[in-house]
Amino acid sequence: MSVSPTTRMSRLSLECTPATPRTQGRMQAVRTSAPMSDSEHSSDDTSDWEMEEDEEEEGTDTVPSPTGFKYNISRLSPEARQVVRGLFNQTRAKEPPQISLELCGIREEDSEGSGVFYAFQMHEVVPCSVRIGARDSARFSTPRCECPDARYRRASPCKHLVWLFDRISKQALFDHDPDSELTLTEFGYPEELGDPFDQISQIGLDILADDLRCDASEPDSDMIAPNPTRVKEAREMVAAVAGIQPAELDDYRPDLEVSYSRDTLIRRGDLGATLFSLILASHSLAEWVRSELKPSDPAVDPFRSIQHRVIRIIERIDAYTSPEMGPEAAVERGRAPIDGPRNVDWACAQIQHSVRKIEKLVSRGSSPLTGWARSSAARSLVVILKAVVDRRDLYARLIGDRDTGFVHSTLDMLADQSQFIEALEEIMDKIGVQGAPPSYVANMRRLIARMRSHTTETHVGVASGGGSGGVRRSETPPLEQPASSSASSSSDGGGGSSVQFLTPDLPASVARHRRGGGSSSSSTGSSQVRGGRGRGGGGGNGRGAKRTVSQSNQQDNPGGATKRARGS
Repeated sequence: MSVSPTTRMSRLSLECTPATPRTQGRMQAVRTSAPMSDSEHSSDDTSDWEMEEDEEEEGTDTVPSPTGFKYNISRLSPEARQVVRGLFNQTRAKEPPQISLELCGIREEDSEGSGVFYAFQMHEVVPCSVRIGARDSARFSTPRCECPDARYRRASPCKHLVWLFDRISKQALFDHDPDSELTLTEFGYPEELGDPFDQISQIGLDILADDLRCDASEPDSDMIAPNPTRVKEAREMVAAVAGIQPAELDDYRPDLEVSYSRDTLIRRGDLGATLFSLILASHSLAEWVRSELKPSDPAVDPFRSIQHRVIRIIERIDAYTSPEMGPEAAVERGRAPIDGPRNVDWACAQIQHSVRKIEKLVSRGSSPLTGWARSSAARSLVVILKAVVDRRDLYARLIGDRDTGFVHSTLDMLADQSQFIEALEEIMDKIGVQGAPPSYVANMRRLIARMRSHTTETHVGVASGGGSGGVRRSETPPLEQPASSSASSSSDGGGGSSVQFLTPDLPASVARHRRGGGSSSSSTGSSQVRGGRGRGGGGGNGRGAKRTVSQSNQQDNPGGATKRARGS
């Protein structure tokens, strides 16, 4: 049975093959070399794993194998010797094997059974490199992959380029309407992405590596440490498998991250630590485990991921201004910074992008968000708002200058999440000291008042035995503390829901209006979101009226949202 292209694409993962000093020396030479002739280019067209041969062994004709045998390769061609050395050097490394035997059996040569043969099936993981240079680059002005399809079969684009740029585009084109098409170019990336090199520079390779769950290597370093985001995610994956509730996640096995060693994968007597080490050792295994988790698990919660992204961005500002990590230090080390500046302008743009990502997830939907998703979205927005308020430079740009609806316009669609009232009131106390546009203060106060009304509705519903669209405090994990500041937290925590998260296409209020009547409205989700953002109190055309209809429907049929989310 043939394997579909989609299935083959799903087996790809972002990995960073540990580089040896000699490999890095060659890679640096590639980056700094002048334009080369065609003959010189052909000599460089060896894949990274083929280059990883021991220079001391190049002068000998004997190569040891992992089985303990020694092979004389003098009769082989120079290219074949290179392949053998590279293969055996890779299999001697303390890393997951690139070739594994999957299946063996006896097969008949034809239907008449006139002959039989033994069949062995192997699975191979072959690292391939993609180079993305600037438009004025002498060698990599167009993205280039080193896989056999691209190098020998002239596939344009190869599946690796398409797969990689699909992931990068997901981070860069966050504002793109998923219902509209992208124009894929012969270089593997969509035309709407623009210059891939510039896009990566604007985001920052370090932030992009976090978003893509990929390790990052330094040109002047011999070791590749696991990405801190991957380390944190691996611990959260282990916690999910162990059945740890989200409220208990921060206190679960902090020793895993401290005691990890890539040289010791099997931790005898400790299955959790062993799984943790294997997830970090194999990107493919990490992808597999990630795909098997529930959408409500913190390790794959999209809102929580965006929240941590903002905190990392704020941390990058501090690192950029430090003498040890700033651009001046990079120049002193002989390497000019490639990424754009990590200043307040960059941070504000990235934070605004992150908040809009949350807005997209909340506002688009033919089915309403589940309870855990609404709670997680609101929690992430509150944490982001508090982190910005605690930074005077960010506060002045995002809130202090003018009312752009930062956070509150998205949080207004989650007014039923009344468990965050205390945290928002603490934030408002700080805003009152620092000063803010009057309209921003009025909108925030109006939002808190609406949350209080939902608190009252919840108490009435519980007393009468009814349901509510909100999430009770006992079911909501506490706010997490940002790394750069002390975040306010809710007092109680609890477990997450197992209902599958569906990213909506239209606002939930629009879907209900279409099913049950109400005022006529525009046919597109984006129009509805804009139309429902009136600054007024609770007029018939404002957002308050739409929320009232939405909540009344939820109270009349408290189980309806869950059934629709499950597709029943």
